Amino acid sequence: MQLPKFELIQPHSPKEACSILGEYNGKAVILAGGTALIVGLRHRLSKPAVVIGLKGLNALDYVRRNGSGGLAIGAMATLETLENSPLVVNEYAPLAQALQLVAIPSIRHVATIGGNLCLDTRCIYYNQSEFWRGALPACFKLGGTACHAVEKGRHCQAVYQGDLAPVLIALEAEVKIVSANGERVIPLDGFFTGRGEKPNILKPDEILAEVRIPSSASGATGAYEKLRMREGMDFPLAGVAVVVKMNRSGTINQAKVVLGAMGSSPIGVPKAAELLEDNKPTKDLLQSVAREAVDKARPVGNLAMDASYRRKMVGVLLKRALRRTLAMDPTG
Repeated sequence: MQLPKFELIQPHSPKEACSILGEYNGKAVILAGGTALIVGLRHRLSKPAVVIGLKGLNALDYVRRNGSGGLAIGAMATLETLENSPLVVNEYAPLAQALQLVAIPSIRHVATIGGNLCLDTRCIYYNQSEFWRGALPACFKLGGTACHAVEKGRHCQAVYQGDLAPVLIALEAEVKIVSANGERVIPLDGFFTGRGEKPNILKPDEILAEVRIPSSASGATGAYEKLRMREGMDFPLAGVAVVVKMNRSGTINQAKVVLGAMGSSPIGVPKAAELLEDNKPTKDLLQSVAREAVDKARPVGNLAMDASYRRKMVGVLLKRALRRTLAMDPTG
């Protein structure tokens, strides 16, 4: 399928990119690594008048320690750069491990962290060719009044399938959002709307510029597990991120559990974290924690795998992640 016609503009600064976005007011899109956008353009999921290419904006391409001792990552830093960064590998192991599960090396070579966090939501009724979609009435995500995944559904159920957001939320990351008029910093878990039609809070003249991970997350242990059709490259059909801190006696002091691909945004499971905190890991504890996560998961049948199976696998994935994180016997 050929790309639609559009004008490509390459700004010289983030501020200029935001000004162009504001000028076109919803008729322009951002091109970062392009691994998702190009596919969407070919399928006519987006028909922008202008594509704003950020490649070459060194102001958004960095991985460094920030003034507070945490980690600052420019939105245009590639996943390959992060995967090979000593700061990430040595101090933020859960993120380093999750990066290796995103797609395949050739995609991580060009895909960016900003692009991964800003992924659009997905649905088997939406992510098809324009010809295929034309056989059905327009769904909510296409501006219609129907949901083909849920009978009599009242809103879009498209799923956010980014791999990195659950891990970064568990690490208590923040994001810096910039516009032509200024900037704001918000917790990453507040970046997502939970609405399939519009998965994040970015305004038409804003871009995600930086990801910040606090120094308090340095040295934390954790793991990310995902379910996918093809083990080598697919988006997650279910994902679980776990981050914990333990004391010398083996008691869990702090814990975070975040689910991915279970809804239109990542889903935190505070009750699971509460069960873990102030306890030593046991087989029974892991079983109780897994039940809490399964109870929180409410997937619908709009991805290429049975929703009830995906929900059950949340518990399995969580126990796998905890056993790896806590160095428990995988058969116990």
